Amino acid sequence: MPAVYRVRLAEPARDNEHPAGSAAGGSQRPVGEVRGCGARRGPVVGVDAGGTKVLAVRLGPDLAVERELLRQWQERSREAVIDLLLTVCRELVDGEDPLAFGFGLPALVPKERGAIPYSTHLPLEDVDFRALAEAALGRPVAVDNDVNCALRGEAALGAARGTRDAVMLTLGTGIGGAILCDGQLFRGARGFAGELGHIPVAGRTERCQGKCPGEGCLEAVASGGALDRAAREAAERGTIAALAARARRGEAVDGALVTELALAGDADCRALLATLGEQLGAGLVAVANAFDPEVIVIGGGLARAGELLLAPAKRVLRQRALPGIGDSVRVERAQLGERAGAVGAAIMALEMATGGSERSVTEGAAPSGGSDG
Repeated sequence: MPAVYRVRLAEPARDNEHPAGSAAGGSQRPVGEVRGCGARRGPVVGVDAGGTKVLAVRLGPDLAVERELLRQWQERSREAVIDLLLTVCRELVDGEDPLAFGFGLPALVPKERGAIPYSTHLPLEDVDFRALAEAALGRPVAVDNDVNCALRGEAALGAARGTRDAVMLTLGTGIGGAILCDGQLFRGARGFAGELGHIPVAGRTERCQGKCPGEGCLEAVASGGALDRAAREAAERGTIAALAARARRGEAVDGALVTELALAGDADCRALLATLGEQLGAGLVAVANAFDPEVIVIGGGLARAGELLLAPAKRVLRQRALPGIGDSVRVERAQLGERAGAVGAAIMALEMATGGSERSVTEGAAPSGGSDG
């Protein structure tokens, strides 16, 4: 019988100010199980390196989130980025003997050891980050794409818990993707699978973002970056009065403002989100038809719009996906929020260090009950 560890997401201390379980730490809530990881000692640390911030969590011997650190990028040089990623790890272990470290990076991470060939937001190209981090930290290190880590977290604890086939899309400045097939992350021949933001959308010709040479990619028409551009155009043309008024006052007009106004009831902003949701739905059709998942999990900052974005996407999915797929696949908002990537990275590190399998993360996983505190 494999060992079963109950995973509790406490309200952890930020910046080590208070240990979890103190007055500031809040109550603990059982949310899932991780099986097959074997006996373990010492904390594990997971780090999610985002485009604007670094979020790191420390999991204790019972897999509770004991501490959490949030840091904003101050410098973007390669040396400064690497230094901050290593510093948050050292701060979280605080002199104790850690078991392992896990990192989720916004990059194409090779399946085997080697240098990163492409990094979206951070200057990590041509860096063998795993080797570098292991040498600096003196412990085993797991490194994966940030969305793979997020899906691992959601598969163990969140919206994909209990499923064996799932897809995750993260909607931020761009669109990231990850694929769970038969209980294991699908990485492809080189480890680069899951770049679902670069699915072409029929009839669209917008240039994609970053170094992608494509046109009409899903992230060019359905990401937070796409919503930013649509918001600015609407403000400049005066087609959405609330956005134009904010622009005249010198306020920043972007997708976050559109979401804020839409949630407050602005009909024009809701319509803008609905249009974006329909474009997202076209991408969901391709994802559903290709992978036949049980659930498609939607994360990232744009997911805050909730059903204002997802309802139109689901409608397109039901209308255009193949019979038997479109009417059965679930589309769910991610449940772990900004912690998903860091928690998933920590789980990857734990499994690597203790010999657990990826499949074990989802086998038999179910809510363990208890109070929400």
